[in-house]
Amino acid sequence: MLYSGGRLVVKFGGTSVKDDFKEAVTFVSRLWDENEVAVVVSAIKGVTDALLEFSSTRKGFEWIERVHKDFAKKYGISFEVFIDPLRELKNLSREDFPSFEAYRDHILSYGEWLSGLAFTEALRREGIPVELFKPWEIIETDGNFGNANVDMGKTSRNLKVVGEALESGKVAVVPGFIGSYCGLRTTLGREGSDYTAAVLGEGLKARAVLIMSDVDGIYTADPRRVVSAKLIPFVSYEELYVASKAGMKAIHHGAIDVVRGIPIIFGRTRDWSMGTIAGYESSSLPILVHRINGEKAVITAVGVPEIPGFESENGSERGIPWARIEVPASRLGSTLNRLHLLLVSGRVNLPRTLSIVHEREASANNI
Repeated sequence: MLYSGGRLVVKFGGTSVKDDFKEAVTFVSRLWDENEVAVVVSAIKGVTDALLEFSSTRKGFEWIERVHKDFAKKYGISFEVFIDPLRELKNLSREDFPSFEAYRDHILSYGEWLSGLAFTEALRREGIPVELFKPWEIIETDGNFGNANVDMGKTSRNLKVVGEALESGKVAVVPGFIGSYCGLRTTLGREGSDYTAAVLGEGLKARAVLIMSDVDGIYTADPRRVVSAKLIPFVSYEELYVASKAGMKAIHHGAIDVVRGIPIIFGRTRDWSMGTIAGYESSSLPILVHRINGEKAVITAVGVPEIPGFESENGSERGIPWARIEVPASRLGSTLNRLHLLLVSGRVNLPRTLSIVHEREASANNI
């Protein structure tokens, strides 16, 4: 297995929960055979957006309910685990909250909570001892509803009960994305479950944080748009931070500083393929990140000081150079492929990558 005799935090994204739930549960059970495991889950893909719409219009509850009914039927989970929280959600009233933002965050919290209930039920059916934690009782934040920052001091103290559960042999399930402020639920922003995983990794002193999704790692460009995109074996914390701020969705940028010093491993849930390790080493490959804003697309080349042949905005953050251009959204695909050929193809630092691999293998053999 990946590790043996350690403490791991494993986060599953919304696509993994929706499409690869059985594989996720089996993966956790295998890890639990030889490790202490804390699990962070996202809402089923599409549910957060539906909850956001429900908070504004009170429309869409039936769709949310149907998604969870279909999910329960598909994966053999009793729908009864969802009944009470869905009833609570349906009966929530704006008048019970001091602001719309507090009301909205409370509604949004149900997506991850429902996933946590499902994952807990599935592990129990596998005969695995498990404890589900209410994240609003563990993760304390500031009052920035919708994009809250975690108070690591208070949260680390609260995490002691999670650590005790792990030490007793249980899998700990902590739904992601959710915190609290003065008794009100808060959310940590888009990709906030990554943030939760990082907080658990640091607070529980984990050996590694695993970010599991439908992609086996971090690529030099979006492989759905650039067929020649290359998987990057090693990426530095600094590269990861700059790329995530530029729009890369692999991880919440706020998670990176929290978990610094602990390896972040990116893998694919469906086949347990682990493709990228984030830490202090780097494969020295550029990362092309894109973001679409209406009819315009912004492309950021992370790890290069300029883009030859283009008028680019150039800069540097945390010692990592970057260059940025704007193109019509209709030309995004062709421009990405052109830039990849120009900046990445032929630049694979194979000797350095192999050297790092050999060093890691030697280190692993000595553990």
